[in-house]
Amino acid sequence: MVKLEEFMEIFKLKESGYSLSAISRITGIDRKTIRKYLKQGKSNKPTTKGRESKLSKLKPFENDIMNFLKYSDIDFPPCPAIYERLVEKGYTGSLSLIQKWMNHYKQQRLPRVVIRYETPPGQQAQVDWGEKKVFDHRTGFSKKVYIFSMILSWSRMRFAMFVPKVDMYHFLFCHKLAFQYFGGVPREILYDQNRCVLTKPGFKDVIFNQKCLDFARNYDFIPRVCKPYRAQTKGKVENNIKYIKRNFLSLQHTHEIDVLNQRVKHWLEKVNHKVHSTIGEIPYKRLPKEVLNDIRLLPDYDLYYFESRKVFNDSTFSFDSNRYSVPPLYIGKTITVKYRPGRSSIDVYFKDKLITQHRTDTCEQYVIKRSHRHAIWKVWRDDKKLFYQKAQQNKKENHPLSIYEEISMEASHDYTIA
Repeated sequence: MVKLEEFMEIFKLKESGYSLSAISRITGIDRKTIRKYLKQGKSNKPTTKGRESKLSKLKPFENDIMNFLKYSDIDFPPCPAIYERLVEKGYTGSLSLIQKWMNHYKQQRLPRVVIRYETPPGQQAQVDWGEKKVFDHRTGFSKKVYIFSMILSWSRMRFAMFVPKVDMYHFLFCHKLAFQYFGGVPREILYDQNRCVLTKPGFKDVIFNQKCLDFARNYDFIPRVCKPYRAQTKGKVENNIKYIKRNFLSLQHTHEIDVLNQRVKHWLEKVNHKVHSTIGEIPYKRLPKEVLNDIRLLPDYDLYYFESRKVFNDSTFSFDSNRYSVPPLYIGKTITVKYRPGRSSIDVYFKDKLITQHRTDTCEQYVIKRSHRHAIWKVWRDDKKLFYQKAQQNKKENHPLSIYEEISMEASHDYTIA
């Protein structure tokens, strides 16, 4: 019996003009077999018999296991106990075979049940990130966009925003816009264990990000995190992310963030005014009953980007391909640049102390303040003066060359006398 690949190879070689002997040498099949298949034609392909399934060693003892489970004092007795009982009846299989059978039996008997957890009004909101590649018909390229989503657990009011990247600034900035959209702040917010919320994730002894805690303290809410690998804990926002990807992004043909955010505003107004399938009510009409903390009564939180830079020997640091000056006192030290996106100025700090400010809307590559320039020149002149003072002192301390000539003359004279 030849395989189907060999059968097709025989006809391919024959059509190419090979003789029976040549085909036999190439394929390793006897000439009589080749002649037989060529005579039958391509339509009579060889058929292969399927492998007969072997009877499991546990199959004859399944009724014994069921009886054992039926009359057992506990729901699921341990597998080693079942194994010992079956060995007495002549079972020759392994313990792992019984364990696999019991796992399958438990899954059938105990289907996974998820209990929906509902919170009272104003108690909780859920937050999550999402991402999806969007194809732009104008450019012909696909680009990944990131989605921030917040949903109020009781009213199901939704908020979404697209951002260019996932970082702390955009994370907190989207919170502020969501609070303004809802008109208030819930008492607690549930998060996944991401790096914007935690600096040390885990099952216990988690450590919250200090910036996130300061933000939560300012807006008077409690941040909470789910346990690892328990995404269903915040299933409301998880479903909202899926809904945005399938319902909203599937109709978009651009990955420009500004365009997507303009469109998602109109889309949110539409879905928040529709009847929610789970609660059977309109989220927008439920919102006044949430009793959120009024955002107008809470202090604003100023958001900045922070970047660390090292000061060069010329008392400048590099930022966005330009050089900016600082006082020469900070040469060789690391300073912090504080700025907002779309900025026109930057603030420069050293250990929480503001040392200078610079405008970034100039065309100059080197931005040097006059006071910094004078201080740098003063340091340079002092260093130069100190250099000449040290050189003069070293010159005085050095012996003149005549002394070495006298010493050499005396040494040669003594040598001549000897």
